[in-house]
Amino acid sequence: MFGLIKVIVQKELKRVFTDRRLVFTTLILPPIMLVVIYWMIGLGIGSLMTDIDKHVPIVYLNNAPVAVIQQIQEAGGKVTKVTDKMDSNEIKESIKAAKIDVYIDFDPQFETKISNYQDTEVPTPNVNTYYNSSEEYSSAAYSIVRGVLENYENTLLGERFSNPEYANVFDLDKDNKEHILIDEKKASGKMLSSLLPMLITIFLFSGAMALGPDSIAGEKERGTMATLLMTPVKRDVIAFGKVISLGILAFLSALSSFVGIIIALPLLANSYTGGMDLNITDYVKYGFYDFAMLLLVLIAMEGIFVGLISVASVIARNVKEAGTYILPIYFLVMIASFSNMYSTQVPSDIEYAIPIYGNVLAIKNILTYSLSTTGFFLSIGVSLVLTVALVYLIKILFEKESVMFN
Repeated sequence: MFGLIKVIVQKELKRVFTDRRLVFTTLILPPIMLVVIYWMIGLGIGSLMTDIDKHVPIVYLNNAPVAVIQQIQEAGGKVTKVTDKMDSNEIKESIKAAKIDVYIDFDPQFETKISNYQDTEVPTPNVNTYYNSSEEYSSAAYSIVRGVLENYENTLLGERFSNPEYANVFDLDKDNKEHILIDEKKASGKMLSSLLPMLITIFLFSGAMALGPDSIAGEKERGTMATLLMTPVKRDVIAFGKVISLGILAFLSALSSFVGIIIALPLLANSYTGGMDLNITDYVKYGFYDFAMLLLVLIAMEGIFVGLISVASVIARNVKEAGTYILPIYFLVMIASFSNMYSTQVPSDIEYAIPIYGNVLAIKNILTYSLSTTGFFLSIGVSLVLTVALVYLIKILFEKESVMFN
């Protein structure tokens, strides 16, 4: 029996590896695409940040003190004083239209109220600021303006105390060059865990989806499956051979995508870590057991994918129909991979028992060094049970004439 399964597996592998176009699209193209796409995204983010830095903030001021105007100009802003002929509503609309970055409306009696601060009956002057949080230029300009206003407030406090030093109660990290403490090991794991589980899950399923329908539904469509079923070989042997070969090919496809992701992620390191210098050498800080657990979870999840795609391919009459059956499965897989992408909650053990979702959760926690032993065995165990059930279902379907000769 095992000899016949080996023959079928070798036949399927030979069929794929002798097709250069199939090898290129499933094993070589995915990592190349990932590196190119991430490189382009990295360039785009870098260009955006450079563009924001070069932009001159456009600030409109109404009743502003001279000191504030000067400080904004020194910070690189272009100041326009609001006159009586200008309508404040039109200025606000211009901010929404991204023609103006920030509008600051000072109390008409701002300086008078400031100078008469000792009179308790004089109300505190108000300063209203307006900016567009959906525009990068406006948000960056608002940060500059807010810093100017805070400095100006400290200056006024210093004048009230008759000594500018009194306005500065304490220095925050003045000489502390190590106020940001980063565990590079956990930082690299956190970066990977926010994106990699989703990507590897989708590519793992896509690899199986690209090969599965043609392996079973394709042979039914071409008529070669009927010929194979008429041979003396038992149908369960044929079924097992098909599933095993598909599993090997799907894993190789996912492995190539995994390599592409590892190469491509450093291109986005600065954007994901707020400028922290993080390079690919940080990834090798995972130990042997971390990689072993990750590999076992991937294999277990791949077993579910191969089983589901094989069932859909067996039921279908042709490749096109198989794709129709697989599409809703793909949708559910995407939901499972996205659902805990940015979750910060500590998962309960029962969550690891949810097929696919539990595997994605296990991958994420392996990368952050927080996977519990119970969670690991639950995700693996449930996946294996479901895979065995799917393979048994495939065996039953192979024995039904109405399914195999439809």
